[in-house]
Amino acid sequence: MSSIYVTKAANATWLNYTKSVLREASSDMRYASDKNKKSLAQWISGEASSTITHACGFYVGLISTCLNVIMTLAVFYFTTGLGITIAISISLLISAALVSILKNRIKHTAGNMQRKRLDALLSIELTWDSATLGSRKMKADSFESLEKKARSYFGEVNRYVLLEQFIACLPIALATIIVAATIQTPNIITAANIGALVAMLPRSLQVFGNIHSLSIYFSQLLLVRTKMRNLYRFASELEKHENLSSMNLSNIKIEECNSSQSITPSELLDQLKNGSTTVGRYLLSGNNGSGKSSYLKRIKAAVHDALLMTPEAQFVKLENNLSTGERRLLQIEKVLSAPPPIVMLDEWDANLDLDNISRFNAILDSAAKNIVVIEARHRR
Repeated sequence: MSSIYVTKAANATWLNYTKSVLREASSDMRYASDKNKKSLAQWISGEASSTITHACGFYVGLISTCLNVIMTLAVFYFTTGLGITIAISISLLISAALVSILKNRIKHTAGNMQRKRLDALLSIELTWDSATLGSRKMKADSFESLEKKARSYFGEVNRYVLLEQFIACLPIALATIIVAATIQTPNIITAANIGALVAMLPRSLQVFGNIHSLSIYFSQLLLVRTKMRNLYRFASELEKHENLSSMNLSNIKIEECNSSQSITPSELLDQLKNGSTTVGRYLLSGNNGSGKSSYLKRIKAAVHDALLMTPEAQFVKLENNLSTGERRLLQIEKVLSAPPPIVMLDEWDANLDLDNISRFNAILDSAAKNIVVIEARHRR
């Protein structure tokens, strides 16, 4: 029964987390980059999914194990007396003390595990491109890099497991020594107590097993809490374009295509913000690195109902066997079926043949009669 509730809780938590991260990251255009999109997709599908599933099962297991240990210690107290009960309880205190002493190391390990796992997952796409499209050397180097990153992650996991077992086993070993010493100490344990202890030997082995499990839970508690905190900090730690609002616009030229009239970037931005410009087609020009793409993002940040199409953006799911031109035409047709007031296109003509460019141009000319179209062209 508990597994059903754990699964339901994990699914609901993952869905809420995914929506929360997407809302936070998409609310700030400074996060809008292909690198962040890939990192976020890998993080949500990989680290977030496994961490949330593990955390939900972990807390249920922790509660049940704690209750089991408490009830077992109560039975020991009523059957064998206070001495042995205290001796066994000391193992729990030792475990808690070890976790407290090693908490910084556990937190550091948790962060490293998540970071190195994400790094390994992100390298899979690079390995695919190098292996399928690159030279033999590129293929070999990409697999070597992937293996290196994966082994680095596995090494971090192995180090944590060793640390976890140290925290779990040391208290039991010390508790066993303390119990043995208590039995040998005169006037503490009576023959009746020893008889009861022997009679409860299976229960004694069970309680030590539970203490071992609880010690592991103690160490994992810090690990899980740290990993969960990292989940909720992830969006704010994405790579951010800090200069979006204060960027230099002097290297960008803008021309209204029908009238060939020039307008400054600041003027166009102000007109779009106050709604005085509602139709027309505008072309951005400037050298590479002049800030055309950043300027489009700045408009998107200022006018939330605007739409920005980049070469990497995909608004509808399309068949994989379509050509680049077919995919972009279907994308723009889908977007313009219920057009927003402003449509911006970044390098839409890159890798398109003249026929598709002509068809795309006709679509944009028609759309510009009813909405604002702003484009940064790869070529004219």
